[in-house]
Amino acid sequence: MKTFKHILPFLLALLVLASCEDDVNYTQGTAENPDCYGVYFPKKQATRTDLEFEPGTQTEATYTVKRRNTVDPIVVPVVVKSNVEDIFVVEPIAFDAGEDETTFTISFPKAQMGTTYTCDINIEDPRYASIYGADKVNLSISLVLAKWELVTDEKTGETKGRYRDDILGNFASINNPNANPNPEIELEIYERSDKKGYYRMKAYTPELMNIFAGGQVNHENRNVWTYVDASDPNKVYYPYQSTGLTLFADMGEWYIASQTPENFAMDESAGQYGTLKNGVITFPAQGIVLEPSEGEYAGKFFYANANGLQRIMLPGARVYDYSVALTKSEPADGVVEIGATLSEDTREFRYAIFTGNLSDGEASLKAQEIADRKIAAELIKTITASGTISVQDLEGGTGKYTLVGCIYGSDEEANPEGGETASQNLKMQGYASISFGYIAKGDEDKVSVILNIGLEATNEFAGQGITTDNAAKFWAYGEGIESVKHGVFKTKDIQGLDMTAFLKEEGKDFTKEQLDAINGGHYSVMLTGLNGDTEYTFAGLAYNGYASKLFTASIKTTGKYNPGLESEFLYSDFLPQKEQPSKEYLISTEWNYYAVNVMDEKPMRRKIGTVTIEDDPADDSSADLLTITGLPGVEFDEGGRIPAVYVPSTAPLAGITGAISPLLSQTPIGVINGEDILAGCVSEENPEALYAVNYPFIGGAVADGYIYFVPTPNYVEQGATFRYLYTLSTTTPYSILTDMLLVDPAKDMGGIPELAAERIAELRRMAAGLRQPRNYVERLEFSVSAERGSVKTVPTDYAKGFLPASAPEAKVVRATVGFSDAVQRANGSGSELRFRKTAAAEITLK
Repeated sequence: MKTFKHILPFLLALLVLASCEDDVNYTQGTAENPDCYGVYFPKKQATRTDLEFEPGTQTEATYTVKRRNTVDPIVVPVVVKSNVEDIFVVEPIAFDAGEDETTFTISFPKAQMGTTYTCDINIEDPRYASIYGADKVNLSISLVLAKWELVTDEKTGETKGRYRDDILGNFASINNPNANPNPEIELEIYERSDKKGYYRMKAYTPELMNIFAGGQVNHENRNVWTYVDASDPNKVYYPYQSTGLTLFADMGEWYIASQTPENFAMDESAGQYGTLKNGVITFPAQGIVLEPSEGEYAGKFFYANANGLQRIMLPGARVYDYSVALTKSEPADGVVEIGATLSEDTREFRYAIFTGNLSDGEASLKAQEIADRKIAAELIKTITASGTISVQDLEGGTGKYTLVGCIYGSDEEANPEGGETASQNLKMQGYASISFGYIAKGDEDKVSVILNIGLEATNEFAGQGITTDNAAKFWAYGEGIESVKHGVFKTKDIQGLDMTAFLKEEGKDFTKEQLDAINGGHYSVMLTGLNGDTEYTFAGLAYNGYASKLFTASIKTTGKYNPGLESEFLYSDFLPQKEQPSKEYLISTEWNYYAVNVMDEKPMRRKIGTVTIEDDPADDSSADLLTITGLPGVEFDEGGRIPAVYVPSTAPLAGITGAISPLLSQTPIGVINGEDILAGCVSEENPEALYAVNYPFIGGAVADGYIYFVPTPNYVEQGATFRYLYTLSTTTPYSILTDMLLVDPAKDMGGIPELAAERIAELRRMAAGLRQPRNYVERLEFSVSAERGSVKTVPTDYAKGFLPASAPEAKVVRATVGFSDAVQRANGSGSELRFRKTAAAEITLK
């Protein structure tokens, strides 16, 4: 790659050497004209400088010119150089007095089809252009008139191809669970008639942006053509061009280009280009770069296509899937079952078994030996459909092995005539491998899982607030442990669970460093953030390459249980109905109110205010109607009460445990700043919709004097987990609350905890999608389940806050390496985008 970053120091060195000469003839450079008008061409023009038009569609193009000295009206003298005379007619560049920007037109009425014309327009007069400044004082234009033909598949007549993007998601993210970092759309693709393989398409359309953002997103879009040069199918590249998109107002339009010598001053390398094969164009990872046109990043190129997923499919093209997914069972009775799932296009999988855990490189070499028939034929087996491979009676006996197989199929290139293909004509398309441990019959005791664990109470770190009331010491040591899936749970929460199956699905993995410490003889940490007077169990599923085994250890903390220290409660944490608060208790108490407001810059549980509950004075029904004041967590100018019911005496809620449940409707609940205020709820499954329903949350006692609101089980069973209380006007969101907790002041033990990092990240992901006001959705009628309240819950994992037992620190600072995120919002309403600054490419445009 050629760069010019060392030229300046070299020139400085020459100047130093020159100053040492005794006899130097020095001629002063021409001085800048103090009255210079400073006329220049902006680096980014709204019109492309490489023009491509169909004959008869356009005979002129307009460009922008700016100046710095705006005092006088002027006509700028220019020097025009063209490779063919009389093709380009350049309109005079004229500024009115006080005007700092103007436009001029270049016309080309005599241009002929298929010929490439060039034109250079230079401002050379020092009265009009700076001699030494960085302003651009020349404009180079290229023009070709060409016909474009719609690409159509000859066999099927299809006229639509597909465009998948892996550029936008590298640089712009959006906090919307429906967002797609690699959006793909159908579109028409055109080929230039005089240059086969040179394509254009409208790729960066509103449709693609909506798929990318998971909904409407604010941006500017000029709807320009996107060009791809695949005239050489082995050297496909994007010419330098604008996407037509402005996602962040202070960054201007985004330009893209392939990192190839056609665009940049660099040496050629085959790995920089994309390829066109069987109608599918793909590009190498980081082979595309992006350049913002304005702001601090203007002129800088950043690597795109980070995942190598940028793809264009011509009409009728098909992407072939040649893959085999391999899974393994643990040895049992001298047999290991290897599951093999063949993709639709895989015709054969030819495999052999080798001794040892082979690396990817070693497996690749063995696959090539199989393909080249360097492995004895009797050792190679073949399957032609998905199924199970039973491995048994291995000659080497108990040990580690690797199954390596070659994947065979026939794409159009391998089988251009179509129809059935003889096995010997199949083409190897790749390989797959899996390592496993094999235990021969009778050897089970030789490879048992060796791991010792324990939980201990210790006050050795009490000086840092880590005591037997809120922490426990975990230790472990073993031999040959390859993985441990683990978690720390309240013992009561995992009673009756199949912990082996649960940990396989939900368990956290020990890191390589942790496993090295365990196998090295000792691993020890303090489990912090526990609650008092509570029994916890560490559960770990350890695997040694042959078999796995469940290990558990339990301990009960000292001190007093504080409900306020719990980060989240589940419906299963509710006390029995007979221990739920009475209606009189609810009404007679002014409750301390804690919640998480998703709209906070750093969403954490905090004291929102107080809540009071009253009898509904307008109650003329048989149900116990109540009103709740303070639940939205905002100050009202008028009103502010939300209707509610007392759960035990409300017929539709019969069988559900709890004390109080709100009723939400489209009727305003109060007034703020002269606007009617509404209250609704949002579900985790569909954050785009705001619901007005009865009983979205159930508030129930989780401890004496503590009432927590959870999603109502009946709705959860219907696929709507209502976890957010939304308060808004038709123009402004006021609060989005979750983790709502009411506490009797007389029993409030304080100690509101900080949320775990992953919980904060989850709330932030939800925040952007929730902050735009929506219309109400009146649906999901409350229905009574045959098994009311039978919602399955996942026990909370308390395996957070690991501190080294040998030298714990009060605070752990975690450094992250990767993307640098800067939150930005384009003008107007729309979803919040986040710009990701990735690694920069040291390249210079030609």
